[in-house]
Amino acid sequence: MSILPTRGELPDSFPIPLRTLVVDDSAVLLENLCFFLKGKPLFQVFATAGNGSEALRLATLHEPDLVLMDLNMPVLDGLQATARLRRDLPKLRIIIMTVDDSAQAKSAALAHGAHGFIRKESIMNDATLMAEVRKAFHAKHTQA
Repeated sequence: MSILPTRGELPDSFPIPLRTLVVDDSAVLLENLCFFLKGKPLFQVFATAGNGSEALRLATLHEPDLVLMDLNMPVLDGLQATARLRRDLPKLRIIIMTVDDSAQAKSAALAHGAHGFIRKESIMNDATLMAEVRKAFHAKHTQA
């Protein structure tokens, strides 16, 4: 059963569906997460990227509403990519995904401009994902 928000639970500026870019260096996670999101009318995954550099290129070209960004990746990590995306595309919402759910990792993600933070083990849980999405779109986050 899917837990989707109603229009009244979301800001007026909340786009539906959310044009979503998924970024992770694990092909298996990308495939599984995209399959999961495909079944959710709230998300429209238009592209995936395997590193932060590729994410920057795709986000600049397509201007998504939401990026689900891995924290640790080769070439350009999620923190660096998040900081650049927040500078270049301030309306974009970014949720960091990671297996490292330490307070230090969360603090670093938020300091680099992320709007949300979610453990990879929890991302395919409707309630957990929706809580982070709601938080990201309600956030009045200023760039660090």
